[in-house]
Amino acid sequence: MTHAPSKSAAASESSCGSDSPSSGNSQTRYIITVALATYFFWISLYLYVPVLPLHAQDLGANLEMVGIIIASYAIGQLLLRIPIGVGSDIVGRKPFAVGALILSALGAMWLALSPDAWSLFAARTLTGVAAAGWVAISVLFASYYPAGNTSRAMAIIMSVNTLSLVTATFIGGIVAEYFGNLSTFYGAAGIGFAGALLLLSAPEPKIVAVKKYSISTLVGILKTPLLLRVSAIAITLQFVTFGVNFGFLPIHAENLGASKSEIGYITTAGLLAAVGGTAVSAWVSKRWGPTTAVMVAGLATLFSLVVMTITTDLMTLGALQAFNGFGRGMMNTVLISMALASAPVAIRATAMGSYQALYAIGMLLGPAASGPIAAAFGIEMVFWAAAASTVVGGAIALIKPLPR
Repeated sequence: MTHAPSKSAAASESSCGSDSPSSGNSQTRYIITVALATYFFWISLYLYVPVLPLHAQDLGANLEMVGIIIASYAIGQLLLRIPIGVGSDIVGRKPFAVGALILSALGAMWLALSPDAWSLFAARTLTGVAAAGWVAISVLFASYYPAGNTSRAMAIIMSVNTLSLVTATFIGGIVAEYFGNLSTFYGAAGIGFAGALLLLSAPEPKIVAVKKYSISTLVGILKTPLLLRVSAIAITLQFVTFGVNFGFLPIHAENLGASKSEIGYITTAGLLAAVGGTAVSAWVSKRWGPTTAVMVAGLATLFSLVVMTITTDLMTLGALQAFNGFGRGMMNTVLISMALASAPVAIRATAMGSYQALYAIGMLLGPAASGPIAAAFGIEMVFWAAAASTVVGGAIALIKPLPR
């Protein structure tokens, strides 16, 4: 078997840059540059999310087709996140990171120019391929930090991720309200290209120590029981996120009389609350254990989904979305921490890629199943299906409690 060098393993063993002050200043500049590019990356992928289901309907898509279009975002992530993770370990992260931003921009332009629902499906699939590059971008950002500061690096880049989603969904609804749906797609394209140019200006840190990477490394990660368990729970979480929050909730809100800007506010409420869930997740997990944290998060999500089926007031819907977001933020943080803990430091990039690829199953199944459910039984039934998925995730956590 041919062995290729693993850069992620090396990054975990060595600090980047030299000890000179100028080098330190350069590292800080590159960290800021990559963080800003990451901010642009997620805005380019989510600026149009609040109006995408509505735009699909404008192009003639029925509810079932809307679900298929939303689900297409997961195809590239399901198929490519592991190969991108492995490829980034072998040849470097920057090429994949820059490519992700360019594809995001091209996908947004294609969404704007799509004449029908199936073209929209293909364009959204391309943006999913772009999103698969998140593995490379996040590991590239962490590589600017010494090995001992990896946790801090990931905390910072995840905060950038959350902030960008809040910005995108908040502004996206307002932009669509005043300038039309297409403006969000073109805006996302411009932001994506700008992010790619930014990233080109930041050199990838030189790797000093090198270990060997083999196919058995990946196989070993994919057979890890803890990783498989937290991935299974994450699948149920993504089912809810993409079936409801980024799927049929905007249509449900519009049916209740919400404007496009109000839909953006409702979506933003959930993302802002997710920040709170993320903030308290470590404290809850440390005090009562990760299983309890997952159960608390699951109960918050379950409550919001059930009550959403009967509310007709937009303010109440926004409050419930915030409750839902708090639960999702807490659960997502606990699960990603457990996924990282499932592997040795040297191969955690591969573990992250594997975890993200596995939970993409939920990103695909959520909207793909919700479309036919909404068409056959009404949108309210989508919330009940998501509630059932949440119960399944809680059961997985309870059957064999997660280790502290």
